[in-house]
Amino acid sequence: PTTMLDDFLGWFQANGGTVDLGVMGITEFPGSGRGAVALCDIPIDHTLFTLPRSLTLSTRTSPLPLLFGIDKWRAHKLHKNWVGLILCLMWEDARAHDDVPCIPGATKWSPYMRTLPITFHTPMFWSEDDLQELKGTTVVDKIGRDDAERAYLETLLPAIKSCPSLFPPSHLSRWYTLEAYHRAGSRVLSRSFTVSKWTNDDDSDGPAPDDGDDNADDHGSEGEPEGPVSDDMDNRANTSFGSAMDVDEPVANSEVNLPENHDDTDDDEDDPSDVAMVPMADLLNARWRSENAKLFYEPHVLRMATTKPIKKGEQIFNTYGDPPNSDLLRRYGHVDLIPLNVNTKETTNTLGNPSDVVEVKADLVADVVRLQWATKGQGDRDITDRIEWWLDEGGDECVRALPPYQFPRELTAFIALLLPGTDFAAIRTKGKPPKGKQSDSKVLSVLADVLKRREGMYAGGNDDKQLLTSASLTTNKRHAIIVRLGEKQILRVARESV
Repeated sequence: PTTMLDDFLGWFQANGGTVDLGVMGITEFPGSGRGAVALCDIPIDHTLFTLPRSLTLSTRTSPLPLLFGIDKWRAHKLHKNWVGLILCLMWEDARAHDDVPCIPGATKWSPYMRTLPITFHTPMFWSEDDLQELKGTTVVDKIGRDDAERAYLETLLPAIKSCPSLFPPSHLSRWYTLEAYHRAGSRVLSRSFTVSKWTNDDDSDGPAPDDGDDNADDHGSEGEPEGPVSDDMDNRANTSFGSAMDVDEPVANSEVNLPENHDDTDDDEDDPSDVAMVPMADLLNARWRSENAKLFYEPHVLRMATTKPIKKGEQIFNTYGDPPNSDLLRRYGHVDLIPLNVNTKETTNTLGNPSDVVEVKADLVADVVRLQWATKGQGDRDITDRIEWWLDEGGDECVRALPPYQFPRELTAFIALLLPGTDFAAIRTKGKPPKGKQSDSKVLSVLADVLKRREGMYAGGNDDKQLLTSASLTTNKRHAIIVRLGEKQILRVARESV
């Protein structure tokens, strides 16, 4: 591993990257794996490293789309979603570890590819028995294993088999298997950044002075972008939890020159080619409310700089937002446990993640309303019409309840909308949902039943806390219990307040 990292650092610096090895080191941290550590006290706004945009790996910088053929790439729908980037990573992985006929020389990103993780502890790789422990949590519906396997079989595999010169048949059973697809997809999900192309308009945003090389190209994450909350938002690149980061126009030899009419997406869609792997930046770990460094974009380079003073020996974290344990587990395979500032009879001295959330689906609320008001003559068609109106007006079909352990106004408003006594015709005329007063006994009656039923959807019982003390508990099951405990806690405290 040391030689591998030395090779990576040498490659990084030889290709235009700069890194301050006097202040930042790379080491292993118990429970979170490889990460960056402060070798001395580091002041705020200190540049830890820079890299040219050409050193990022995306469908813009990889030669694969042009070698495959742009028209053929689009015909196989490799320009949609993340399948194209996943294929680029699989192809680069094969080239980094095996001789590939007809493609002389080692791949540009070989030293980087060898640093990427091979095994993951995320639910995508769990057994069915372990997945059952997550029943009821917000993780289950977001794992996407079936969708991923469908994309592999229907999109990626036919593309690979259509071009044996790029994907030798002898490589299929090793580098292009379903397992390899999941591995590459997990690398994108956990380590990529969202970075859109730099345009002339971005110059007015006042990016920080250019610290580095003129070559570069960088893009973002596997997941919906979720912008960082910051006064410098426009200047910051973003990991899986971040928003788009701008990239400069192509410079010589820095990226694949696609045809001018080549466009991956409609104007109102996220551009999959904005998703990129960013060497060095993806070595930094994420932890709740621990951000002390951020990746800034500049016209020609990406720059990782400290956002607060860091003491010698502290880990350097690059965290966007404060993700709940459900997201941390799904993307990274770990959870955060922090003392919770909750003072109720059930939650005193409790550890958890203050950003945990519970999702309450609209159909659960509708089912409760139907059961409670079935004798009042309100038909399914009427409830369906109200739900459709709610969604058309921008309402969510899944309401999130989160600390400080209160039910959101959206939930009570949605309940009020479905109640038979609500004048739906008047609401449609006004174009505004009812206020859903939390003192309304009818609303509270439905809400209490909804919260009770939602809590009943989880695996495990009231002994979850006791289960955590078991010495024989596997890591996967421990993480699952922590996630569901955090969500159950939100529901229990919310029920106390009803």
